[in-house]
Amino acid sequence: MKVLHVAESIKGGCGTYLDEIVPLQVQALGERQVRCLVPREHAAQLPRVEPGLVRTFGRPGRAAGLPRLARELTRLVDEWQPDLIHAHSTFAGAVSRALSVARRLPPIVYCPHGWVFDVEQPRLMRWATESAERLMAPRSARIVAISDAERRRGEAAGIPAERLVVVPNGIHAKAPMQRAVWPMPRLRVLFVGRLDRQKGVDVLIEAARDLGDKVSVRIVGDAVVAGGRPAPNGDARHIEFLGWMDSAGVAAQINACDVVVMPSRWEGFGLVAVEAMRAGKPVWASAVGGLREVVADGFTGRLFPVGDAAALRTLLRQADRAALRRMGAAGRERFLAHYTSDRTHQALLRLYADVLQLAPSAAARPEIAGEIQ
Repeated sequence: MKVLHVAESIKGGCGTYLDEIVPLQVQALGERQVRCLVPREHAAQLPRVEPGLVRTFGRPGRAAGLPRLARELTRLVDEWQPDLIHAHSTFAGAVSRALSVARRLPPIVYCPHGWVFDVEQPRLMRWATESAERLMAPRSARIVAISDAERRRGEAAGIPAERLVVVPNGIHAKAPMQRAVWPMPRLRVLFVGRLDRQKGVDVLIEAARDLGDKVSVRIVGDAVVAGGRPAPNGDARHIEFLGWMDSAGVAAQINACDVVVMPSRWEGFGLVAVEAMRAGKPVWASAVGGLREVVADGFTGRLFPVGDAAALRTLLRQADRAALRRMGAAGRERFLAHYTSDRTHQALLRLYADVLQLAPSAAARPEIAGEIQ
């Protein structure tokens, strides 16, 4: 079974996903059986994937990159002849499924990694994106939802239920040990993500305003559009912007913090929450989308209303380190039970085998087939 992973952008969660899953698929299927097609500018986001397994296309920008993706995908399908295409996120899904109308392609498994119509947008734009996903759904052998919330949202938009399957994201079980220097007696609060409206960093900044006697806040991430970084009001000396970091840097900051805060306004899954749980750290998150499934409120962290800076401010004021440690330990157990990359990997192999009408054991190399049944 030859699997081709296709992505139009892999900065952020999609890159983390591929860097976790592809090495496991190479181990299970064989080095000659897995390939990735990703932007040349983003290839460094896959440090655990052998460079020889990665084909790239130029992406100076989205508008210029999409036709280049289409051309390179066509060329790679002709040369390598994969048995299955796994398309990641909206634009790779759109390009691959549109191509399948004009020419013969292998079965396409599509994972939106968060529906494009589930973002804040004008009503007409939401109608257009929902309509586009409904129109393209029949070109997908299966559509992978990364949470049950994403599955329900897809069904509500008219995506056929029989095409949707839930496969939660997962990451490697062993947490990196490096720990950043953060010598603060105050509560150490960490945010990781894009500095944009979706991720809600402005909510955290407002909640932490003038709480310098109680908290130290670190913000890891970059703005993706000009002016995306919010300007704190009041005393913000306790709020530190660290910029973008690689996965090792992020892990070191997580290991050093007391709590990870995810004030997202919408979220299909929330991979940062899983990274925090792996490290035994509690998560305070908006009660939205997949975060409501990942974070067990009162057990592995706390949920607060979307956009409610006052509620988050109360959590910051009332934080108890002993309770946070208990939640972190519970989060680690929940992570091991539900969100390891091995679980995601095995679920995907079963899905691929189902799409290709293979027995699960036939999808893997014979010598290890028994390990993935």
